[in-house]
Amino acid sequence: ANRRSFGRSATFFVSVSTTVTSTTMATTMFSSASASMMPLTRRSMTPTRGRAVTPRAASTGVTLRELKAAPKSRVVVDLDGYGKVLLQEFMGDVYAVSNKCPHLGLSMQGKTELLSAKVNDDCSIVCPAHGSTFDMKTGAAKGEWCPNLPTLPVVGKPFAGEPKGIATYAVTVDESSGAISIA
Repeated sequence: ANRRSFGRSATFFVSVSTTVTSTTMATTMFSSASASMMPLTRRSMTPTRGRAVTPRAASTGVTLRELKAAPKSRVVVDLDGYGKVLLQEFMGDVYAVSNKCPHLGLSMQGKTELLSAKVNDDCSIVCPAHGSTFDMKTGAAKGEWCPNLPTLPVVGKPFAGEPKGIATYAVTVDESSGAISIA
């Protein structure tokens, strides 16, 4: 499905960004003799024959002034190749994380106050549904995983799964216009 054939003995590499951070690169090798591979993310699946694939910067269509004026200094944008991205201004810095909690894919920022993520003083964001906390700089899960899920006698939290990080993206703000871009 994600393999391309260039002859019987051809081998090529596909480089993709992982969902842990925007700067981490994972290399996956496909060959006609091997079907094993690391999981691919949707950010880039283009064969490059050994060259690294870096997602090109995407304009969010939001300026720093607009972000600061938004409720909770937070905006969700839908960008081709990235999906829904939550932009958050916090203590003078701008952060970009996936708007999907990695536990079940629920929105970090929904349409109501009840479905609105909380930002902590330690630069972390809390999923409104399950209470999982993520570092906005690295995407790493922090503290107890899914603390809002009930603990059942004998089995504990069977639907919590293993802790996963949230996707983060590098942010640039144009000094003259204040336009925010991510990569």
